[in-house]
Amino acid sequence: MVIGRTESQQRSEPSSVWEQIETAQRDVQLPCLLIPQPAHAVLAGEIAARLTAFGELPPEIVRAIQMHDTGWAAGDAQQIQRLRAEGGGKVAPVPFVAVPAADVIQAWTASIEMVETLTKPGALVVSRHFLHLAGQDKAKQKFVQHEKSRQQRLASHAKPADLDRWTAALQFCDVLSLYLVSGLAGPAQFSTTPNITLKKHGNNLQFPPQTMHPGTLSIQGLIHPAPKQGPRADTLTWEVENV
Repeated sequence: MVIGRTESQQRSEPSSVWEQIETAQRDVQLPCLLIPQPAHAVLAGEIAARLTAFGELPPEIVRAIQMHDTGWAAGDAQQIQRLRAEGGGKVAPVPFVAVPAADVIQAWTASIEMVETLTKPGALVVSRHFLHLAGQDKAKQKFVQHEKSRQQRLASHAKPADLDRWTAALQFCDVLSLYLVSGLAGPAQFSTTPNITLKKHGNNLQFPPQTMHPGTLSIQGLIHPAPKQGPRADTLTWEVENV
């Protein structure tokens, strides 16, 4: 589950975008928005469809980015059910950064396998993305070895240079989606190639030229605790501009 905020949170420390996201996710404040990981991935896919900074992305890669967190669906649905049950309004949701390693690996594996049924190059990209996230975490090394074997099996389906470019695009779209949903504000520099700096002013997102096509991005989340009256969901919207 990604914890969304309807109000921007200006943060000066820590400085890196990922550290800001992790800090914001662990600092759960009610009320908040419940945004399932698959919905966050759909937003990442919307970003990918507008992205130009990494060259043209094939439709199957955009689709893979859109589906890269599909495996979280069951776990997020169970959590929403608990939070919507009687007394659940007093319970703080569990963000994805606090999920046990075994559940993370299960979600990652299910996501890759789902994407592989649709696109072999897309599965390679999603697998490489999750290996990057796994890093040197000892609890995830069996997963790492399994995915290295998968990548060897699928290696003939894409050129290494394309895989590098597509994986960097997924990483950018993933982090930008999480940054927006977390309600962070202020300039953000992404550790990608090429380096991309975002200037965020309210709901306006300003990027350097040739980063993204202008347009609207949006995502809907469930309000938690659920209000007794009025809408139970809210929509976050941003306008992409080139400056």
